[in-house]
Amino acid sequence: MDEYNQAIGKYIVNADVLNAMSQDSIIMHPLPRLDEITTDVDLDPRAAYFRQAHNGVYVRGALLKYLLT
Repeated sequence: MDEYNQAIGKYIVNADVLNAMSQDSIIMHPLPRLDEITTDVDLDPRAAYFRQAHNGVYVRGALLKYLLT
């Protein structure tokens, strides 16, 4: 936990970082986000974390079905 506390606020993806990234980059995050990604990144097509979370619902559902049947 100490390593996490030391890293808080040091690595933040914001508009400046987006401008430095290539157009074929993908931004992934396990969510929930705290201060690692600013909200102005959400509308960028490279932001895949909401799709990632949405697809995770189906993956977990399939795993539960497999395990329980």
